[in-house]
Amino acid sequence: MLDQLTLLNKISDELNKDLDLDNMLQRVIDLTVSHFQATTGSIVLFDEQDHIYKYILQRKLSKSHAHEVVGQVLAEGFAGWVLKNCKGDVIMDTAHDERWCTLPNQPYTARSVIATPLVRLSRVLGVLTINHVEPNYFRYNDLDLLNAISAQAAIALENAQLFYQTELERAKLSTIINGTQDVIIVTDESDNKILLMNPAAKDILSIKTKEWFKQPIAAMSSVSQLTDMLSANLESVVELQLTDGRTFDTTITDVPNVGRLTIMHDITALKELDNMKREFVAAFTHDLAAPLATIKQYIEFISSGSLTEIQQQDLQVVRLSVQQMRKLIQDLIDLTRIESLKSMVKYDVVLQDIIYQSYTAFSPMAVQKNINLNINLGSIPIVVQGNPALIARAVENLIENAIKYTNSQGTVTITLQENNEESLITIEDTGIGIPAQKVPYIFNRFFRAHPVGDNEIPGSGLGLSIVKTIVERHDGRVSVESTADVGSTFVIFLPVNGELVSWGVGNPINA
Repeated sequence: MLDQLTLLNKISDELNKDLDLDNMLQRVIDLTVSHFQATTGSIVLFDEQDHIYKYILQRKLSKSHAHEVVGQVLAEGFAGWVLKNCKGDVIMDTAHDERWCTLPNQPYTARSVIATPLVRLSRVLGVLTINHVEPNYFRYNDLDLLNAISAQAAIALENAQLFYQTELERAKLSTIINGTQDVIIVTDESDNKILLMNPAAKDILSIKTKEWFKQPIAAMSSVSQLTDMLSANLESVVELQLTDGRTFDTTITDVPNVGRLTIMHDITALKELDNMKREFVAAFTHDLAAPLATIKQYIEFISSGSLTEIQQQDLQVVRLSVQQMRKLIQDLIDLTRIESLKSMVKYDVVLQDIIYQSYTAFSPMAVQKNINLNINLGSIPIVVQGNPALIARAVENLIENAIKYTNSQGTVTITLQENNEESLITIEDTGIGIPAQKVPYIFNRFFRAHPVGDNEIPGSGLGLSIVKTIVERHDGRVSVESTADVGSTFVIFLPVNGELVSWGVGNPINA
């Protein structure tokens, strides 16, 4: 009994000493064979599909021969029986037990064999087998000890597999982090000390020393903008421009129980392309504006003369086309101007005032189309910080679209409410709606869910793009839900700034 406990302690020590799977299993076999004074032993391991993925044999065989032997034993022999029945057993004499499989070219004949499964959480991980050349060498009480050894080995095997998988995933993650061109930095929760950074981060921060671990980032980095952002202890998404001219889209996120994760993506090339695009749009719109002005003058000159009714109709078509072109040019100019704003002076804006003015401006258009234009602004003033002209432009674009795409006797409803420190400006219509497959692209530039030829409704395809740009410049977002032939609902979400005692419109508006 003492010998058995000593063996189990030795095996436990060996299993805890090394998480290398091959070394660990080899020591288990060596100690087990030595204790039982067996001739030889083996361990075969299986994956989750019960396929052989590793085997440790005491006797030396070539890799191909060993795989052939193991496969045959599991298919026809005693180890296969143990695997199938998930229990250990003893063969007193292989000459009289049909479960034993005699292999060709075997250097000895095993006469007594004992085998047991390595089981963990009801799953067989492998089979441990030892044998001896003498018959009746093993006894059934030996199986109890071998079961105890296999139980220890199964636990250690699971731990080793978990360790291996963890190391494998860690190596993959390390390869990804070190290989990416994005800057990745992890700092601790209290002092912004560096816990992790990749080569791209070292390059940006100009860190040459290897002694950066757990050093304050402020002491290691010359990028003051980044260290200031980290010192503020705020989650943020900003564009960070370095002194060398490069621009990075920078995201700082809190990681619970770790610290803060900073990811910086180089968008310098994109910014340069964006600047080129703006310059092109500016030149393009400028070059178009002058010819259109000339055409407009000629239209007015011709219309002042004596024209037939058909000529007047044709001239009106030209006039409307020029107006549409001028609207497109103005939308392009406005969109480019809004996107290029590096900073924006913000004021306290009472949304009721803005929305009511827009409602008043488009009421005649609704009356002309015989559309019910309803408004509900509530009784409590809602205040946001922003540019009142830009917010008005976003609201007007949505109201105009709703009226344009709603048929006679339809309804457009404008609603303002507050929810969880956000203002919700909702424009809902009973119009022609947007096909489901086109909804994801509705805010793209020049995208039109309904081409002009479909319904003769003019438009530049820039109105919703302008709305989205304005709203995002105010730290908000815009959403859309739409069903073809039923209607659309657009919602502008803006962060609420505070409350005023009184507001310009005067009374609650519910029309």
